[in-house]
Amino acid sequence: MTELSNPARSRALLIGAHSFTDPDLEPLPAVARNLDRLAELLCDRSVWGLDAGHLSVLAEPDRDQALGEAGRLADEAEDTLLVYYAGHGFVHDLSNELYLALPRTDPRRLYTALRYQDIRELLLGPQVRARRKVVILDCCWSGLALHGAMSATGLGGLSDIGGTFVLTATSETRTALAPPGETYTAFTGELIGALEKGVPEAPPLLTMTTLYRHLYDALVAKGRPTPQQRNGNTAGAIAVARNRHRPPVPGPEPEDAVTSAAEEASVDPPPVDSPSAEEPSVGKPSVEEPPDEEPPDEKSSDEDSSARGTRVRLPGRRRRWTVVMASALVVAALGSLPVALNLIGGDGSDADAKAKGNLTVTIGVSAPLSGDLVGLGRGIRDSADLAVKKANADNAVPGVTFKIRALDDKGDVASGHRNATELVADRSVVGVVGPLNSAVAQVMQKVFYDAHLTQISPSNTAPALTLGDGWQQGTFARPYNTYFRTVANDTAQAPAAARYLYVKSQRRKAFVIDDKQTYGASLAQSFKKAFGEEGGTIVGESHVDAGRRDFSTQVSQAVNAGADVVYYGGEYDAAGPLSKQLHAASPGVLLAGGDGICSDTYATVAGDGADGDICTMGGAVPGSLPSAETFIKDYKAAGYNSSYSSYGGYAYDATSALIQAFKSLHVDPSDTVPSAKRESLRAAVQNVDFDGVMGKVGFDANGDAVSQAVTVYRLSGGAWKAVQA
Repeated sequence: MTELSNPARSRALLIGAHSFTDPDLEPLPAVARNLDRLAELLCDRSVWGLDAGHLSVLAEPDRDQALGEAGRLADEAEDTLLVYYAGHGFVHDLSNELYLALPRTDPRRLYTALRYQDIRELLLGPQVRARRKVVILDCCWSGLALHGAMSATGLGGLSDIGGTFVLTATSETRTALAPPGETYTAFTGELIGALEKGVPEAPPLLTMTTLYRHLYDALVAKGRPTPQQRNGNTAGAIAVARNRHRPPVPGPEPEDAVTSAAEEASVDPPPVDSPSAEEPSVGKPSVEEPPDEEPPDEKSSDEDSSARGTRVRLPGRRRRWTVVMASALVVAALGSLPVALNLIGGDGSDADAKAKGNLTVTIGVSAPLSGDLVGLGRGIRDSADLAVKKANADNAVPGVTFKIRALDDKGDVASGHRNATELVADRSVVGVVGPLNSAVAQVMQKVFYDAHLTQISPSNTAPALTLGDGWQQGTFARPYNTYFRTVANDTAQAPAAARYLYVKSQRRKAFVIDDKQTYGASLAQSFKKAFGEEGGTIVGESHVDAGRRDFSTQVSQAVNAGADVVYYGGEYDAAGPLSKQLHAASPGVLLAGGDGICSDTYATVAGDGADGDICTMGGAVPGSLPSAETFIKDYKAAGYNSSYSSYGGYAYDATSALIQAFKSLHVDPSDTVPSAKRESLRAAVQNVDFDGVMGKVGFDANGDAVSQAVTVYRLSGGAWKAVQA
């Protein structure tokens, strides 16, 4: 017999954080509405009938309030304990522990957030008498609770405790949604709808399994991320709501009895809700999603090993923060930034696209559209936009209209990871151009790979992105076959700089600095090896944070070591101040770097004393190539506010490669699910071969550009001028 959780002996806690003092945390107004409506429904006698004193709503708590209230309710609950959290979430870079955002949380100081482990220990304490617990997660990548690193001892591990049901809004590779214009978040909205209106053809009491299957059907039908569930023992039969779709079950409300009159009158559930019939075994997830809706949750052992380093941790200020609610306490954690699920049709619906006989597909762009690297990022975005406009004007793929969806990653790994999941969730996206930074690409690769979504970077140069972590030992192993780039990697760029400095500029002693980021560190390592092979000496090295602007210590070390060149692995926003300080201390010492410093901003900040500094760039600047003349002309005519900058030509070629690959698929213009083309598009990109803006466009077996040409540029009169091809 399915029984309703006794409201007199049960407790519920709803926690949310919808506004934040930190400007980097976007407000989540839907979260506040989630809490309000869920509280009303749980107290409604026609749903569950919790007494107001047995339900606690913490809309904007601090850490002590949240833990204190959770402890109080855990002490009181005897039948069922239900807890709901909604807000942003973070994963600690070093410990991989989950932290939940509170209104005054600073993402850079996670001790200001609510540590999941504290909640878990509280819930598992011997004082907790609740015989049943319900955990629902409504957040980006919430499936990590079932399959991720924390499943053994964290939220997923709770299914080892009899009577715990865990329900997640999505898999570990999908974002949760807060659709614009809707009152609630996507998943919680469906849950609220089930509680308000009931579930047709369901028993008088809504078990957790019944709710799960209802939510699954409803969300899949709308093309939204599909939920997953995990439960232990008979947890699937837990019921915390009556089915409003049926007439009310007669009988008085229960007081202290374990079984209410409504429970006595309920009928046996059909086998679908019977734990003995279909409930997963203890500790095992049930993932009932169609293969084309979610990427596989399990990879081969070699795939897992290649992904471990890129999923969670990166050092320094560019902290990866992710929205994952993994707590035995947490019942629903919606998080993350509002994400709109863009279906097919640029300005209309799928039906509109079919009626017009036209298919609109999206090419995503992830680049810094704000912050210090905005000049490079906007050049990438606008060049991709130009390629799309040119393809549409030329009717490159008959019956198909292309558009771009550009997201700002700020040059930050957390924003990049979020962008990747948003683009994966957008079913109209068939490929992605970007990002600018190698460190950002590193955290995006696995997300795109799991979704079979192709990305082509116009600027990443870190060798490990295509060659694997063993590239320095000569062992090449492509980590993800969905990743490509149109520029030369650092294995070509750094040696070109070393050769020029040693042979042409007669430099013999180098001091090397890197910014600890993937791009800068790999470039510096490559340079050290190449400069030594040329005959030069590395007289010292230093590793600094990417945000460093005072280099007095490093300048003193380089000058005292007798360096005649300082090689910097990093971006122009830090290299400019370094150059200015270096030349003030020792005018004869050159500063050299990779394509990350090839920017007009570098020349402006570095000042007149920087003349003679060099940078390298894979391929060439568009202005030096006859093949780029039309691109430059069209770009200027389009009236973009920013320059195409260093990577505009490569972004144009990357976008063109995606369009040409899509054309080769012989797409039916009446098709409404281009996401089904993602895997075949990847294979088509691997085989592209055409003359682009920057020269021959094609990719080798590792996803690297077939053209590994590198140009050296020398700063003269405040402008970069090519001195060696």
